[in-house]
Amino acid sequence: MWTEPTKTGKVKFVEQFKNPLTLKYTRVSITMDKKTNTTRKLAQQTLNKRIEEKLRHLADGQIKEGVTFGELIEEFEVYYQQMVKPSTFAAWKNLKVHILKNFNSDILVSKITNKYLVNMLEAMIYQRGYSNTYVGLIKFKINQLMRYAYRHDYSATPIGQLEINWKRDNSAKKIENKYLDDDEVKQVLEAVRAINPVHADVLLWQYLTGMRIGEILALQIKKVFQENGKWYVKIDCTLDYSYKPKSKYTISSTPKTQSSNRTILLPDKAVRIFRQYCLNKQPNDLLFSIQTKTGIFINPTSINNRLDIIQQELKLDKPLSTHIFRHTHASKLAELGVPVELISKRLGHKDSTITREIYLHVTKKTAARYSGLINHLDV
Repeated sequence: MWTEPTKTGKVKFVEQFKNPLTLKYTRVSITMDKKTNTTRKLAQQTLNKRIEEKLRHLADGQIKEGVTFGELIEEFEVYYQQMVKPSTFAAWKNLKVHILKNFNSDILVSKITNKYLVNMLEAMIYQRGYSNTYVGLIKFKINQLMRYAYRHDYSATPIGQLEINWKRDNSAKKIENKYLDDDEVKQVLEAVRAINPVHADVLLWQYLTGMRIGEILALQIKKVFQENGKWYVKIDCTLDYSYKPKSKYTISSTPKTQSSNRTILLPDKAVRIFRQYCLNKQPNDLLFSIQTKTGIFINPTSINNRLDIIQQELKLDKPLSTHIFRHTHASKLAELGVPVELISKRLGHKDSTITREIYLHVTKKTAARYSGLINHLDV
């Protein structure tokens, strides 16, 4: 490192490094008020860090030693925020808290192994009381982080399959808790309707279409149309509401994911709901809305809070939320014999483990229910 004078009388500390891709030297510098042992030491530390940062982001195939897990998370976060919807990013921020709480942020990424990750994930389940489901979400994010690390030469080898010893549970009961049966649907909708008819119709629409709650609450009149005697709804946006006050809600110009862009057929009952709510409205108006001091958007949290109370009142052993009506729609389609691929497409899923679990469970139950009918065959 050397120094150069400046026109202002300050001192510029300069260092250089060779770019391994071009074999040319590149300068980095920092300006200090004066030249002392203290400023020289500080300048050297700062310039070394800048050089390290620049070399780190060169895709030269060399493993970048010295990158910590915490630094990987912060770098990934900047990239991830540009890739996903605000609601998805907000969910990541929550997961990030638990990742940093349970994983050593100072461990070097180049030293991370499958065994280390599996041990940490299993410790979350068996020592810290996390559920299989939540650890599954953490595991998915860890895989994303490590794939990012491998692509950016922070890790020499890609992380393989993480084989977790999951805690045993009643899988059949667990899957059944993700959707409602016919009687439960009627009970819940009647309870909601007694308090808020609009909320009840929102949930009924979700049961009939399988749409996400954000997609329903952002649905405009113009997105429902008739073609060749059939009615359809075009889904290409969602309500941007996560971690925002109701007055700041907006309609996002894109849906949650690319596979969420879809047009689905509406059943007759949904068409009747549409006819009821579209009266005296303009094409850009919301199908479902409630005028309040904070705007016309319906607050999905209010619906979920009401469902929490109703769950306790009805003594249901299933966690109630708007999303359970989406799962219930999938279960009814499976019961009707609709192929799982078509169900996923209707729901706007590229791939969904939960949808497949519900599909397999419901089809097995349906097969068992009707298996006894074979005994009635006779001539």
